[in-house]
Amino acid sequence: MIKNIINMKIKNYLKIAAECVNQNKKLIRKKLVIHNFGNVSLRLDDNHFVIKPSGANLSKLKPIDVPVINIKTGKKIKGNLKPSTDTPTHLEIYKKFNKIKSITHNHSTYATVWAQSSKPIPLIGTTHADFWKNEIPVVNFLSLKDLNEGYEKNTGKLILKTLKAKKLNAYNCPGVIVAGHGPFTWGTSKDSSVINAEILEFVAQTTFQSLMLKIKKKYQNIFPINILKENMAKVLIMGKSDFFEKLYKCKCFFTKNLIKEN
Repeated sequence: MIKNIINMKIKNYLKIAAECVNQNKKLIRKKLVIHNFGNVSLRLDDNHFVIKPSGANLSKLKPIDVPVINIKTGKKIKGNLKPSTDTPTHLEIYKKFNKIKSITHNHSTYATVWAQSSKPIPLIGTTHADFWKNEIPVVNFLSLKDLNEGYEKNTGKLILKTLKAKKLNAYNCPGVIVAGHGPFTWGTSKDSSVINAEILEFVAQTTFQSLMLKIKKKYQNIFPINILKENMAKVLIMGKSDFFEKLYKCKCFFTKNLIKEN
């Protein structure tokens, strides 16, 4: 009986570890990383997660190589290779949100540009609004004290602090950008954090390029604000408010932030 339970746990570990390798390979196929940058982790069970090994060659990586981390202690308990240096950041998020099943950290081009500029990504389009309620938050730089005491662990803590300050959580905000570093995304399924990383990069790129156009005043009436308000009130009664609500948010951004500059 005990032997069967142990065998089942080993099989489950190898299955999740293989999927972890697959999700990390997806980052390369989707061109969200170069070289050995970035890492994906997957929750194994309530108390453990697996993560890409540090500096691993994914083409040669075997499931048995993938490290298993105890969420309570932060210690590696299984796996042939050393875990990613970003493991403490992943750990803090898993500890806080028990329904999160996967976390991705990458250095995709446009998301990293926003991160290195230490600016949140503003909400100016409906694609963005499909996934984030407002801007994509930027997590500010760590203090010198926190940096010296443990960059990765304190980055995780600061991500949680930023979400709390903005009255957000990992379930209604699928990712953030960390100032001077890059994006972290997460999700409630094994593949959703990589999907959210891809979406964040798309939003980062299209927002950057849209702002480069320097929208002129003549665009003010693309979404007339009185019509949006009237229609949003009507569809609210029908329970179909999402689309007009997104347009209204975009309109408010244009009015407040872009038009006044021209």
